Amino acid sequence: MTLIKKFLVLTSLVGCASFASQAQSVIPQEAITVSSEDTLTEQVSASTVEAFIPSADVRTVREGFQKMQKTIPLEYNSTVHSFVDYFIYKKPSFTKRMLERKDFYFPIFEKYLAKYEMPDELKYLSLIESGLNPKAISRAKAVGLWQFMKPTGREHGLRIDEYVDERMDIEKATDAACRYFRQLYRIFGDWELVLASYNTGPGNLRRAIRRAGNITNYWQLHPYLHRDTRTYVPQFTAIMYMMHHADEYGIVAEDSLKMSPREYQTVTIDGYVDVETFCNASGISLDDIQLLNPQLLKGFVPTWNRGLELRLPVESYAYFEENRQMILDSASKDHGTTMLATNKNQGEDGVIIIGGNNKYPVASADDGEGDEVEANVKPLKTEDEVKKIRKVKRRVYVVKRGDVLNKIADKFDVDVYDIKVWNKLKSSKIMSGQKLVILDDDNEEVAEVERTIKAERKTKKEIEKTKPKYHVVQRGDTLWKISQRYGGISIEKIKKMNGLRSNSVKAGQKLKISS
Repeated sequence: MTLIKKFLVLTSLVGCASFASQAQSVIPQEAITVSSEDTLTEQVSASTVEAFIPSADVRTVREGFQKMQKTIPLEYNSTVHSFVDYFIYKKPSFTKRMLERKDFYFPIFEKYLAKYEMPDELKYLSLIESGLNPKAISRAKAVGLWQFMKPTGREHGLRIDEYVDERMDIEKATDAACRYFRQLYRIFGDWELVLASYNTGPGNLRRAIRRAGNITNYWQLHPYLHRDTRTYVPQFTAIMYMMHHADEYGIVAEDSLKMSPREYQTVTIDGYVDVETFCNASGISLDDIQLLNPQLLKGFVPTWNRGLELRLPVESYAYFEENRQMILDSASKDHGTTMLATNKNQGEDGVIIIGGNNKYPVASADDGEGDEVEANVKPLKTEDEVKKIRKVKRRVYVVKRGDVLNKIADKFDVDVYDIKVWNKLKSSKIMSGQKLVILDDDNEEVAEVERTIKAERKTKKEIEKTKPKYHVVQRGDTLWKISQRYGGISIEKIKKMNGLRSNSVKAGQKLKISS
């Protein structure tokens, strides 16, 4: 059967099934199986074909949404459903990664949302904004978990200079975001419009409302909005559903990658501080300092620094308190005295550049000077929008001798986890001649998430190129298990890099995985 015929069969199967097909934990077999009749020649001459991702069961998804209803109306429709499909079948790796990160960030978000009496559901917005990466930077120079532009950040009291950018500060940026949500709600009085204005700017939203004949219902206004804003609220709604129901589709967080909540103490420091020296003197790992203090842009803060809030792991605070003068003297050596001002009780490495929307200065009574105007917007039919969201490019890759899964993922700029889901692989083991389905697209309807995913993956690769990767052997580990964990790297390569003569490893042993 030729690939063209197979494509026609595939699209007819998916099209007929529509939203009535049953939800499955991975892509249905008919969507990914490659027959033995496919030849390498066919795959080269027709390297990609258009296809559509499967659809989850409508009744199941609708019932899930009904149980989630709180303050913000969660409209369930075909556009929202298409994004649920997207997060299940097209980008399960994004869903998995959010599950692994949320337990670290959500308690902080919930604290400030409660403080300002904002809907708890707003915590899910950061997943779409930044992929829960406090160091995310958009092409428009919006920064942090909540993607503040510089004027908006400063308007809300965030420090932004060459040494510290509090838009990356988990606590302070979240506090500012909650105040901004409150401000937008006072203007629009509708939570769906608040979400839309957070994305496009209050001035742009007002203009869209005027173009639509002063309609203020978000879904009636929907066709008149900028493309990115049209998909923004549906993505927010869909990812919120996935955070509650991902396990029903076989998507679960990997225990070893989960970011657990951390307790910490905050100290306020004046003057020069060398961060690495501070870590060495206090016994606090640099990784912990970077995790809790992503707002630090350099390895030090200058002599003129005043009021720097530094968060320390709670388990390390007692030692710091007992030895504070010695630690601070060491960290400020040759730069004068560093003074500890106060301490308070408090209950990702690498900057990533992501695409995305502009964020605008604080909302005001006017149309928002500086807002981008989108003229002559043509309303888009819902069915056309749904098709665009669910459309993918499908190709078949034949595994060659020496291939490993992570290299194939790099080649096509996709995630290893996604390849495993698309092909129902239980491990990273692949064989020469094996045929793998690869789904990819430059889908403009989901540009926000796509750009975040691709940019974070690119940055991760760049970081990995510059520093070695190590694995600390755990009880029960074998070289084979370790090789599978790191994308199928060969056992012989691990042995060679670590000078091992046998396959035996011991718990606690540190192994180099990449150079």
